[in-house]
Amino acid sequence: MGCSTGFSSDSSPAPPASSSTRLPSIPSDGITLAELGFLDGPIQQFSLPRTAIFTAKVDQPNNVAVVVSSPSPTDIANYLRRALPTAGFAITADSPQANTMTFDGHGWSGSFTADNRASAILLRPQ
Repeated sequence: MGCSTGFSSDSSPAPPASSSTRLPSIPSDGITLAELGFLDGPIQQFSLPRTAIFTAKVDQPNNVAVVVSSPSPTDIANYLRRALPTAGFAITADSPQANTMTFDGHGWSGSFTADNRASAILLRPQ
């Protein structure tokens, strides 16, 4: 019986291994690129607001881009400020006055920019 306890403790290291492969935290009001049908980029780690309406998208191994007409640029920027750090991205620059932001994570660098009509997000491999 003591041996079976030893086997139990041997299986204890397995959960930390699976937790290291755990998906990042995505806000409940978010949706991942994978759920949106993207095949390239940090598809399990990067998310957008669930209500995002795309006017254009690019899904390539060296370039993932989306143009979003809704929600507003301010709402998109606020979502990214909240969602990126919990998903393992570092915001490297943020200028709310200029409606721009840059970030890095999961082997990708990204940028957000907006005007009064739309928001654009570009992701590139590092």
